[in-house]
Amino acid sequence: MTFAAQLDRITPRLMAVFQKKGGVSGQKLAHHLQIMQEAESDVKVKREAVLRALCLYLGEEDGSLIREYLDIEGDDIQRDLKKHTMGIYVINKEDGQNGHYDDIGIFVKGEIVMDNIGSLAQACALMLGVIYALNLAFPKELKDYYESI
Repeated sequence: MTFAAQLDRITPRLMAVFQKKGGVSGQKLAHHLQIMQEAESDVKVKREAVLRALCLYLGEEDGSLIREYLDIEGDDIQRDLKKHTMGIYVINKEDGQNGHYDDIGIFVKGEIVMDNIGSLAQACALMLGVIYALNLAFPKELKDYYESI
């Protein structure tokens, strides 16, 4: 079974767990829960919301998982990626729709190693592959996240 199929299979259970979370974490999760409920017809958007919510549920920042940029930032993107060990980046379309990007990619030590990935869920699965193939340690700010997926 593929990563995406497994994610789709456990999404209803994850949503139930996320809904029970209270406090500040629960407030942060509420936005992603709303997207999950509204995104019934767009599976990419729903998967993205689940992955971001899982990160928040585990007490980690989704900004550490996914670096977001506007397409107009150009060279600023490269400079910013060099400040981070590894991760997933997305370049947002100017209209800013959830789940619709000009580019999704993976970077390691500031260098883009994969780009034009079809979805954020694919990027998360591929990121695990890159970590294992290059024998890298999980980023410390996302250790719980990567160990859970």
